[in-house]
Amino acid sequence: MLGAVCISEEYGRKELSFEEILLDETQIRGEIWILKEALCKVGGVNYRLCAKRGYELLIRIAQEYTVLRLSGDQWKEDNITREPEKRSWILWNSKIENEGIWKEVQAEDEIRTDCYLIGRYKKELLSLGYFDDAVCGIVSEGQETAIRCLEQMLVRDGNFYDIYDCTQPILIYRGDDTCHNVLDMFAESIGNALKELGQRVEYFDMSKQQISELADFVNRRFKAVIGMQTYMFSVKWKEGCGKDGFVHDSINAPKYHFVFDHPILLRDHLTQLPHRTCILAPDGNYAQFVKNNYGHEARFLPPAGNEVFCGSEARDYEVVFLGSYGKDLLEELSAIRNLDRKRCYFINRYILFMRKDLANTPENAFRETMEYYGIQYTKQKFVEMFHRERWVIYHLADYYRNKTIKILLNEGISLHVFGESWKGCPVLDNQKLICHQAAIGRDALEVYARAKLSLNIMTWHKDGFTERIANAMLQKSVVVTDRTTYLEKNFVNGEELLMFDLENLKKLPEQMKELLADEAKREQIAQRGYEKALRWHTWHQRAEMILEWIEKDKG
Repeated sequence: MLGAVCISEEYGRKELSFEEILLDETQIRGEIWILKEALCKVGGVNYRLCAKRGYELLIRIAQEYTVLRLSGDQWKEDNITREPEKRSWILWNSKIENEGIWKEVQAEDEIRTDCYLIGRYKKELLSLGYFDDAVCGIVSEGQETAIRCLEQMLVRDGNFYDIYDCTQPILIYRGDDTCHNVLDMFAESIGNALKELGQRVEYFDMSKQQISELADFVNRRFKAVIGMQTYMFSVKWKEGCGKDGFVHDSINAPKYHFVFDHPILLRDHLTQLPHRTCILAPDGNYAQFVKNNYGHEARFLPPAGNEVFCGSEARDYEVVFLGSYGKDLLEELSAIRNLDRKRCYFINRYILFMRKDLANTPENAFRETMEYYGIQYTKQKFVEMFHRERWVIYHLADYYRNKTIKILLNEGISLHVFGESWKGCPVLDNQKLICHQAAIGRDALEVYARAKLSLNIMTWHKDGFTERIANAMLQKSVVVTDRTTYLEKNFVNGEELLMFDLENLKKLPEQMKELLADEAKREQIAQRGYEKALRWHTWHQRAEMILEWIEKDKG
């Protein structure tokens, strides 16, 4: 299969072999076109090289694909430069060659690339009989730094793998059916975005593969490992196998573990982690909690939306809500009456503090409760007690979610909901509640595309962002959501979305009715929200950020 084309008016049509390109870089002078599929399969551009990036890339492509040298006329005759074929190709240019390099390319940069190529293709050069000549070419330069660099590349020390790993696969765990396969969709979305950026992606499918297969990865190189709230990072070696600790400690790559629930719910997974693991959280407070209480590296990186627009002119759904109907908090509180009396008092006080300040984080409210009762605590005791009462967070979130929905329905607002959880809910008999089958993936996007307003109610993310907001905006539906610190800092209320306060829900129905009645204003907000999300909140942007972090964490 054709993977790259070199345009040269000096030579005729010729298929260039891997050996020819490796031994003579002048063979590829001129304009170069690269198949996107080939770029992705061989691991993309090696941005850790400061010289000869295109040459190094073509060597890798030549090992997997056909590389042709053509004249300009011959290239045009092949019709590849015409649509739609052109969309599958990339024209190599100086921007790609020099991206991220803030200096003039020096001779030592070119020598470093040559040394790396000799180290990487030592076996091939030996078989061709050119290894000694390649080494002599570096030694003859007489520079001590060049000779030292060559030695590093030949023994393949950390300096060699620092360059080599840049073009290795990014391993992503998928196959998790949690939350109606939402995590699996996140894994697929980030994987597709990384591929679009020229990265080589490999999946480990937890629904089809055995955990024991992780052992196959120990002797392989990866650019990074990514998981979505998965138990995979907690897997340890079996006793008696000759190894101890986490399996991922034997995989030498930066690891990124997305978590979407409050970190206290994941205590058992987050108390200990493999080396070089960074937690990625959808809420700034979650990231800070991980740092403060588990002592791990953590960064804020919320889920994003899909760029594909499912455009619908109809907008026949007034308001949609794609969340589930949660358990009643009062039922849960009645269930704790049989608990220890002190614990009952503590839980009730905790809920009181949370409701007193709905912008507060659950961990701060819990700490205030402990201080109210004069409980002395260490960091470990705080985490243990907080973990025991972790259920309060989501049941209280469900309480306000259910309360919001009841208020809207009672005020005559039609609400379209999706999924099995609504079939047994107490408001099922309300004629304004319209139940549909579950909408996941592409179906969810089509729902947003039909919606005038998309309701979002946070699961107690007080400094967060969700994929529901991003996806609704990218389908040009007006997002109506409870406010968070992140939303207040990054969006203009009333211009890009509508934010409401959980403590003042009575105002919300009237605000939504005004928007439903004013089509021009609604379309303006939807367009502004679309433009903001398209610029900042797609999986493409998240993938770019992860690649930046990989470069930062590669050491």
